[in-house]
Amino acid sequence: MRNRLASIAARAAFGFGLAVGGANARQGELPYSLAEDAKSAIELPIVEVAALDAAQRRADVDAARKANAPRDKRLRVADDNAVSITPHDGIWTELPDGSRLWRVRVRANGATDLRLGFARYALPDGATLHVIGADRYYQGPYTNADAYAGRFQAPVVPGDIATVELRLPAGVALAEGALELSSVGAGFRDAFGRDDAAKLGSPGTSGSCNVDVVCPLGQNYTDDVRAVAYIEFQDDDDHDYYICTGTLLADVPRDHRNYFLTAAHCIDSTTEAASLIAYWNYQSTRCGTLAAPASGFFSDDQHGAALRATRADVDFTLLELNQAPDPAWNVYYAGWDASGVVPSGTIGIHHPGGDVKKITSGPVPGTSASCIAENPTAAATHWVTGPYLQGTTEGGSSGSGLFVPAGAASTARRLIGTLSGGGAECSGSQPNADTDCYGKFAVAWNGPSAASRLRDWLDPGNTGITGQDGGDRPTLIAPGHSRHALPVRFSVPQAAGQPAN
Repeated sequence: MRNRLASIAARAAFGFGLAVGGANARQGELPYSLAEDAKSAIELPIVEVAALDAAQRRADVDAARKANAPRDKRLRVADDNAVSITPHDGIWTELPDGSRLWRVRVRANGATDLRLGFARYALPDGATLHVIGADRYYQGPYTNADAYAGRFQAPVVPGDIATVELRLPAGVALAEGALELSSVGAGFRDAFGRDDAAKLGSPGTSGSCNVDVVCPLGQNYTDDVRAVAYIEFQDDDDHDYYICTGTLLADVPRDHRNYFLTAAHCIDSTTEAASLIAYWNYQSTRCGTLAAPASGFFSDDQHGAALRATRADVDFTLLELNQAPDPAWNVYYAGWDASGVVPSGTIGIHHPGGDVKKITSGPVPGTSASCIAENPTAAATHWVTGPYLQGTTEGGSSGSGLFVPAGAASTARRLIGTLSGGGAECSGSQPNADTDCYGKFAVAWNGPSAASRLRDWLDPGNTGITGQDGGDRPTLIAPGHSRHALPVRFSVPQAAGQPAN
């Protein structure tokens, strides 16, 4: 667990306001409201949504989760507040260069952080959008290229008040109905660690038995670590915001189609997939101490995905990310094994409790039905592992990959499962308490249609291969290109049960 000095140092490294250590993927040009303080000192209207007591809300959600068995390991982090805020609201300002600025503020009094969702997002060429939170922290600029399916989900910003700032070039108009802020997610887990009292959901707050990926346990898995992302999404049922973990996968043709694996109980619909934000490289740079990367913990983010396949019994979902991760983020495409051979042990890479990336070591796994389904329909869909020898899993770990340990012949470091949930937790001694279950990759490989199995996507040529090593993506852009994620134009395999993109 972090001490007070480590906490202060980590917060300083988050990059509030200006990016730390050079170019930052999502903190580019300053928004006008921060760059021109004296000229922009204008009282902005505030749209109020429901206030909350973050500590009480956190306690209530966690108590309800612990009382419900079986227990999945996704983690609720924010409550949705439905709004309809358009450029007819707020204030327009004409600037000296002829450009126009639209701004509005939203507040969820007592929230620790905010997430803003736009149900309509169609910006004209040259237009930019920023979101500004507390402590002069901002995200942007965003353009129309950041839209997915006509929507845009902005990444988290700290504090209980956020400013939306849209800038239009001189002579450029915004079409009627082009922009609508529809959701204000009021966070209660303090994603930025601004409140030392917050527990579970911010950097450094997972159980003390967890192991940073840069510690000795992670040294044989430095490539695989780069394939793992922390993800946020909006749930279809309650519309609230949750976090899970997912893994970028290699495919047989080696064409790096940005296939991303997580759990079905995290994401299982097109709208949930569209709301996804993936954060890469959210991890400490020092073992046992919270130390942010130079650009901050939440800088390498990308938005939106298409649903490719999902199935409840084995609890998997395969997404295809809307964009290729930026080459500067140095991500990896993980290998996998669909043979179903029992490994000599297990390795998990995940984000427990919304914390920085951790690594977990487990014993030889057994086989069972799902540990989170009320009435499992199949007896051998899941691996069971635990008690863990090092580390554990927590809320936020759901959807993370289970890997074969290094040194295990031809299947070493290949993904074989996806975390559903279970009762594993820190026990105060090693091994830790209880077990978890992971949906078997080998079971997810086959199914009644392309929409319910992996093989059509990862092996579109139907080669019969049941295993694949991981690898890096070839360089796709010249040095000096924007560090935003890269747009992808792809076609979809014409497989039964799956509509074309």
